[in-house]
Amino acid sequence: MKTNRLARLVMLSVFAAPALFADVPVFGKSTTRISIADGNWYLNEQVTYRGTRAQGLLMNVRMVNTVFEDANERTRPAGFSADANTEAFLTVIPDYVASGVRAFTLNLQGGHCGYEGAVNSAFRADGSLRESYLSRVQRIIEACDRHGAAVILGCYYQRQDQLLADEAAVRAGIVNVAKWIAEAGFTNVVLEIANEFNHAGFGHQLLKTATGQAELIALAKKTAPGLLVSTSGLGDGRAAEPVIRASDFLLIHFNSTKVADFAELIAPLRKWGKPVVCNEDDKAGAAGAEAAECCVANGCSWGFMRKEVNQYFPLSFRGVADDTLVYAAIQRLTSAANPADDAPASYFPPPESQGGWRALDSPEELRRLGGVDPDRLVELRQWLLASDSRDFAAVVIRNGYIVLEVERGNSAKTDARRVASVSKAVCAIVLAIASERSREGRTLRKMSFDDLAFDFLPWARPLSDPRKARITVKQLLNHTSGICPEATGARNDGTWEYILGHTGDTRTERLAFDPGTGCGYSSHALHHAALVCENVTGKPYDQFAMEELFQPLGIEKWWFQYYDGGEEIGRHPSHGLGMPARDLARIGYCMLQGGRWGDRQVIPRWFVAETALPTHDVRSPEMRWQLNPQIFTHGWELPARLDGAGGRNGVGIPADARHKPGSGGQLIGFVPSLQLVLTRQTGSSGEWQYEEYLRRACAAVTMGTQ
Repeated sequence: MKTNRLARLVMLSVFAAPALFADVPVFGKSTTRISIADGNWYLNEQVTYRGTRAQGLLMNVRMVNTVFEDANERTRPAGFSADANTEAFLTVIPDYVASGVRAFTLNLQGGHCGYEGAVNSAFRADGSLRESYLSRVQRIIEACDRHGAAVILGCYYQRQDQLLADEAAVRAGIVNVAKWIAEAGFTNVVLEIANEFNHAGFGHQLLKTATGQAELIALAKKTAPGLLVSTSGLGDGRAAEPVIRASDFLLIHFNSTKVADFAELIAPLRKWGKPVVCNEDDKAGAAGAEAAECCVANGCSWGFMRKEVNQYFPLSFRGVADDTLVYAAIQRLTSAANPADDAPASYFPPPESQGGWRALDSPEELRRLGGVDPDRLVELRQWLLASDSRDFAAVVIRNGYIVLEVERGNSAKTDARRVASVSKAVCAIVLAIASERSREGRTLRKMSFDDLAFDFLPWARPLSDPRKARITVKQLLNHTSGICPEATGARNDGTWEYILGHTGDTRTERLAFDPGTGCGYSSHALHHAALVCENVTGKPYDQFAMEELFQPLGIEKWWFQYYDGGEEIGRHPSHGLGMPARDLARIGYCMLQGGRWGDRQVIPRWFVAETALPTHDVRSPEMRWQLNPQIFTHGWELPARLDGAGGRNGVGIPADARHKPGSGGQLIGFVPSLQLVLTRQTGSSGEWQYEEYLRRACAAVTMGTQ
């Protein structure tokens, strides 16, 4: 394709340079390493998505215009900032990774941006590299590295390769990129020579043929031994034999291919024994979810291209909100099958008074039945004892067996000490049960999580802030209600008049922000939720929780916190409670089983499913700890989405993990993909390394039962 005269002038002024490898910075070494063995993808020597339908695959998203620029002043959108565009993507990388994405496709010449005439390239005319462009690429590679993800880095794109002077420059460009990757130590990067090399928009003959692509693949591998290299063709799901033979993995596109044809196209490619990766498919919504399912079922990694959102102007990167159906499908495929959806679990522990949890002790049984590494458990025990000086009881359960129990001063069976904010997860469960019972006509009033919360709070009238009328039940649970965030410094406990905003304290009287527009961690909001439960069911919160959750699960020891009120409000239980570590584990185990206990659906399945993703669209940091707000769901938190803010990160934690930390080093958590439950109870307060406990427990898992 001929380049227009204006673009040619831009090329001469911006992209001409005498040096072949000038101005390019060298960076620190990566901590994430991508590799291939036996046709499977590995990250840090661990097969990807172990124990799931997507094991050994590389689910990916095309994000080529996260590094976009337009050097053509005539076409560049007014006010566009390349650096701000990249930064917008960086903030949501944890969100994509938490949904199961493990690779992002970038390109040093971007991709079609929705308009013609853009000049977008990291290459100068002689094939040397431009530092200003590479700096954006570097930031994304390093961010992906921190979050355990890889980058499929493309070099050339149609309509842009004409910026290079000749085929010698094209070859030089490949050499320079391969050197840059190797010298920077980017072990989480694989290389794509060209995007859809047989597209009519390419200008250089070397790039337009399968033999030319094979030559360039060999050149890159010779320049940087160990670098994994491939190239992609058009959206017909096919690959030419010279490319197949030269490539380390096979890149295909499915844009113009029907899902019904996937299996027939994938099968002959898999016979080569190399990973097959679709890294571009523009099917969205239900069609995209179906495409992902079909690819995985046929042993092919799938790559999503949400071109209308992520590639065409105005560019936008919103995490899973880009397409909730597609990202829910990716998360489902990359998580172990929930027992509620597959073969039901046959083991549910009797109450502690009748024998309680089964437990493993010998190293042989821990390996064979528990599927855990005994040495890692010894290390975890030592870490728990050294992590602080508090009295505590901690329990780790795998495959329905206690594989580790550590006690110091507290009994895991009998000490029902205060569990602090762990009670928020319990409250959300109880409220979900109340909602389900209301749907069945078994409560005084009907209630869904989308209903207005203060319709169920007659004690709060008159409202101290008219905006409270807009708060939904869901917002009480995910910290987006605006009710008295802990960042205000207000006491978490007090009379009901104080909690409901009727004592003149502006912190409880007025909302900190309009409902649904911010994120402020709030114990007060969960106190409100306990009252909602009481109004819906006609029973005090503690009584309903005992009857509908604790007793069905065989929980025998608990207590609830009560607040007093004046004559018009009276005394009611709040959401606060105390419970032993072993009994807390029953709640996590029930969530692990999709809400089922024996032959009874105790916790609604819809609730368990919805806790796997954020339940709001807020992006501004949480007010107190500046945490990524996308960690918050219905009362639980999504630790894999932690991005380092507040000293907490989700590296090494599976995307499907849910947990709820409580002040004082208290925790409840479960990981469906690993059949893992863990708890810790102290009855204390203060900070602790919550995610490190979960991370180390996950690392101890080796396999399923044999």
